[in-house]
Amino acid sequence: MAEEEKTPLSKDEVIAWYKEQIEVATLRADLAEQQARAVKHESERLQHAAMIANITASVEQLQKEAEQEEAEASK
Repeated sequence: MAEEEKTPLSKDEVIAWYKEQIEVATLRADLAEQQARAVKHESERLQHAAMIANITASVEQLQKEAEQEEAEASK
């Protein structure tokens, strides 16, 4: 197999390649930032859902206790 001769890149080609690499790196950084923000918001959403579940359970427990007290008082 004969080795292909590599022609040196022109200045414009090198500049274009570096600009493309910078654009890709910028997009990757933006994606990472968006993903981090999404994870943060999902975590907050789950915390709020857990708080709502705890409050709901507490209210239900209080209602049951009140019903039991009423039933005992009416005896």
